[in-house]
Amino acid sequence: MISTSTLRHGGRLAIIAVAAIQLAACATAAKPEAMIATVPASAAPFPQGLQHAMCVRTVTGGEKTNALWVSKVDDQSFKTALNSSLGGAGLVGEGSACSFPVDVNLLGLSQPIAGFDMTVTSHVNYKVYDQAGQPVVLATIDTPYTANFSAAFVGTERLRLANEGAIRTNIGQFMDKLRQAEIKSAPKMAALSGN
Repeated sequence: MISTSTLRHGGRLAIIAVAAIQLAACATAAKPEAMIATVPASAAPFPQGLQHAMCVRTVTGGEKTNALWVSKVDDQSFKTALNSSLGGAGLVGEGSACSFPVDVNLLGLSQPIAGFDMTVTSHVNYKVYDQAGQPVVLATIDTPYTANFSAAFVGTERLRLANEGAIRTNIGQFMDKLRQAEIKSAPKMAALSGN
């Protein structure tokens, strides 16, 4: 028969083993493809002037992931995810067709130190400019996302999933702001008449 002290000792060893596994796992950077926001079929349309007319000009404030520390989101990954999100919505202009550049500042990620369910809140500032360089959308968006214990056994993976979800949700809310933007159509040039 197994004694109570043996069971307690075994329980402690199991907890230590789980903690060791979680600490030993290397942190991985957020994946751009996991941060892409998709447009629901039922969503309101975007202003006509933004369609095929936007581009992501700059992204700043991101951090590279240190494998020995915690998962982060770097500038290029955020830019790729935002470009893909806008492209999927038909908003990206090809080549010189960018009439509405977007500048982004990732102000930070509020991350937990540890936990079974990990909630990360992303803080992002977006600026969209028109052809004259005037701002048409200025928004700072804060979005939380929780990765539950069932999503990944290892804590570093749950944190990465929470990062990705927080950025994906943030981009989705930015796209909601774009739907509400009042965009004036660019003036059309009069055609020259020939003789």
